[in-house]
Amino acid sequence: MSEPDPTTPAVTTAKGPMSKADRAALPPQAPAPAICLVKPQMGENIGAAARAMANFGLDELILVAPRDGWPNKKAYALSSGAHWPLDRARVVETADEAVAGKTLVVATTGTPRDLIKPLIGPREAVALLKGAIAAGERPVVLFGTERTGLDNELIVAADVLVTYPVDGRFPSLNLAQSVAVFCYEWASHREAAGPPPGWVVPDHAPAPRAAFESLFGHLVEELEATRFFWPDDRRDSMIATLRTALTRARLSMAEVSLIRGALKSLVGGPRRRATAADEDVARAALAPWLAARGLELVWLSCLGLDGVLLVRGPDGAVQAGRFTLSPGTDTRDVVSVTFADS
Repeated sequence: MSEPDPTTPAVTTAKGPMSKADRAALPPQAPAPAICLVKPQMGENIGAAARAMANFGLDELILVAPRDGWPNKKAYALSSGAHWPLDRARVVETADEAVAGKTLVVATTGTPRDLIKPLIGPREAVALLKGAIAAGERPVVLFGTERTGLDNELIVAADVLVTYPVDGRFPSLNLAQSVAVFCYEWASHREAAGPPPGWVVPDHAPAPRAAFESLFGHLVEELEATRFFWPDDRRDSMIATLRTALTRARLSMAEVSLIRGALKSLVGGPRRRATAADEDVARAALAPWLAARGLELVWLSCLGLDGVLLVRGPDGAVQAGRFTLSPGTDTRDVVSVTFADS
């Protein structure tokens, strides 16, 4: 199998992008039907169809009388690195040659046909093809030319007809799109088996409840410190909303630790700003109140309405005390000042 073009997007796993060696080591997909393009006109459509085949694990491509000859540079360009279906493509002159070695022929059509023949959708067709492959058959799926689809002769000779559930007002699909839809349907059963080969999805074990409660308590404490819960009568409902949202996330232990670290990083700035604002308001209220009593404000520290201070008296002695201010937005009144020796 040819290696994918290095310009294609990297497959990413929990351990990082896969290397070429990682890709080469992936197990092959299960056997799949051949895809046969009958008289395709544009190399671009052949390349896009090959890319869809490679995406979903199909690699046997048969080309019947491609209009622009083979090989085709435009096909390789549009395959975006999915070279192996093109490298291995079998080119024949007639559809009879294409199906000669096959035991089950499925023809796709978007045009109603007046035929007594099984007509099924792509999902049912996939189930039929899987059963046939399991029984040792060699199936092929035919796709017609871009302009007119498959000839009546091929429709008549097919074992089964497949049509897509398209809107009847515009049932015509681009050739490469039609191949892509079928290839996706072929691979869709693998969803039940989990992620594609090479992917590692770590278990997301929720953090112990005690760790979550510790984080949430930290969050509420820091929000209280920055006066986030305002007005006061909405505090409880805001906390309940935060708890509901974070509980729903079912954070892992690693996520709890990360968010706690983020909180510690954030609170430095906002908390310092909130503290500075509180102290400015307190200083504006306390300095004239103390001066009127012959005291000089030396230092204070507060958060909200309560704090501690140092004052200097007329004799130069420094006293420590506590203070309480009245609620207010920009200005506050002094409610009380008490000193350690009072």
